[in-house]
Amino acid sequence: MWDTTSRTFEMLGMLQRNGFVASDRLASDLGVTTRTVRRDVARLRDLGYPIDTRFGVDGGYSIEPGSVLPPIFLSTDEALACALALRRWTEDSDQTLAASSLGKILASLPPRVRWVIDAVAKVTVDVPIDGVEPLISPMVDVGLLGELARSCQLQRRVEFRHTQRNGESRMRRVDPHALVNTVRRWYLVAFDIDADDWRTYRVDRISEFAGTAMLIRAHVFPGPSIEEWITRQLSAGWQQVTATVRVHASVEAVSRWVAPAWGAIEEESPETSIVRAGADSYDAIARWLLLLQADVEVIEPDGLRDAFGRVAEQAGRASLQG
Repeated sequence: MWDTTSRTFEMLGMLQRNGFVASDRLASDLGVTTRTVRRDVARLRDLGYPIDTRFGVDGGYSIEPGSVLPPIFLSTDEALACALALRRWTEDSDQTLAASSLGKILASLPPRVRWVIDAVAKVTVDVPIDGVEPLISPMVDVGLLGELARSCQLQRRVEFRHTQRNGESRMRRVDPHALVNTVRRWYLVAFDIDADDWRTYRVDRISEFAGTAMLIRAHVFPGPSIEEWITRQLSAGWQQVTATVRVHASVEAVSRWVAPAWGAIEEESPETSIVRAGADSYDAIARWLLLLQADVEVIEPDGLRDAFGRVAEQAGRASLQG
């Protein structure tokens, strides 16, 4: 049975999420009569919430558009989702505005919810591996992110099922270390107990999560930093083929176009650079090397020369169309 206060604010949450909700649906979802719904709406108006009424057989209620609302009530998952969105927004927008918005959200939350959000911030590393981000951004359960962050913060062992790229899945026992956010994907960096080695796990492929009370053991991290290690690990998966080319441009000019995940650059002379590149195909390497807007000589292999030929043929056909 709902108490009056919790029912009233649950109604407010429904209106905030859906915009308009019919009276009958509100009554059904809340387990009350439409008369009680009217009384709860009146109570919300007395608290300052601008709720509009639609009369008739399809009548109901909505939050008046364009209104400035009193404090919004968020669940743990909703608050965490807002915090993650604002955290990312600060990369490309007004940091003062984002920080102010996030501060207001945090100030209105109970300590338990603030603790989860703080934990995510403390154990997450943002790694700008490449400026080109995938078109498909997999959905991540923000509640799971919170649980993983909590386990990292408390240093507790966890168990979960992880699905690999080929569709196979296995239960894993790991000591979690950090969360990494890169190219619109979330990864868990952890020490795998059964593999006896460090691993990365895509969070959107984790299911059947279970935290434990067991404290993690001390493990020596294999790299100088999480950023360097995760870049190396992910690059190894992306670079299915490699090639070496000479670019007639300075290292400074080339480095703006070649991210660490896609290649290493060496200075051959002030006017030329050697690039050891990698990607999922030679065609992909050929296309992004053309972005350098400088002459490129293929040192090896012949597969990249063939790829440049295919790209040139495609461009030639496009120039003749129309």
